[in-house]
Amino acid sequence: MAGKKAVGLLSGGLDSILVLRSMLDQGFEIIVVNFSTPFLTETGGYSQLKQMCDELGVELKNVVVGREYIEMIKNPQRGYGKGLNPCIDCRIFMLCRARQIMEQLGAEFVFTGVVLGQRPMSQRRDTKRIHERDS
Repeated sequence: MAGKKAVGLLSGGLDSILVLRSMLDQGFEIIVVNFSTPFLTETGGYSQLKQMCDELGVELKNVVVGREYIEMIKNPQRGYGKGLNPCIDCRIFMLCRARQIMEQLGAEFVFTGVVLGQRPMSQRRDTKRIHERDS
């Protein structure tokens, strides 16, 4: 497995830590991608993710999204959740960008720390199939 790369979309939470550790234990070189959106402010999430990556010797790539992301938020193809919350479209947007990064880096695949059933709208099996198909 030497030299094989993977791209991770991780939050820095427990599920992310576990999947990252599993990928490292399998011998993958990991590049973690973090998205900075106009709607997120620093609340410790990025700092925790950076610390985790530093401790594990993993590259962390910060991707700033702007106008294209805002346009998607204004008119999400799959509509809104509760309030201004187009979860499904946001996830597809991020997975598409992660796929582009994966291809640029010659990585094998993209992985996430998502756990089925943990979030009622975006982490269902049917929703995961939409993410897979559309990204």
